[in-house]
Amino acid sequence: MPTYRTCYHFNSAIVRKPSPSVVHGLRADDRGNPEYEGVKSEHEAYVQALETAGMTVTVLPALDAFPDSIFVEDPALVFSEGAILLRPGAASRQGETKEIAPALHDNFDRVLELPESGYADGGDILVTPKSVKIGLSARTDL
Repeated sequence: MPTYRTCYHFNSAIVRKPSPSVVHGLRADDRGNPEYEGVKSEHEAYVQALETAGMTVTVLPALDAFPDSIFVEDPALVFSEGAILLRPGAASRQGETKEIAPALHDNFDRVLELPESGYADGGDILVTPKSVKIGLSARTDL
């Protein structure tokens, strides 16, 4: 019988600074736009918490053209063995994969890309110790 990990140990993280355009990003519900200074402050605290936990943090520059690019888990799926460049289905996010690719190639020996057809957003993916589940949504059709 195979042995599966029941938890994961992380020692590094890739994050992206928020740009002022984050206030115009996609929203699950309409509760108004966040204040940029608040998002920036929360992000700085998040990075500090990761570093305090002993993680090595790669901080990528803000991308004003991509308001939601602070959510680096959406254009990439990362495992200890390597990474997969995804293709988020939201039109406003479709350039993010190209922007995060260099950081993934710098941090992983193996980086795969999805085929040209179809979309997959990391927000629709659940990784469990035994499998990877991919849900269908307006942003994922694989």
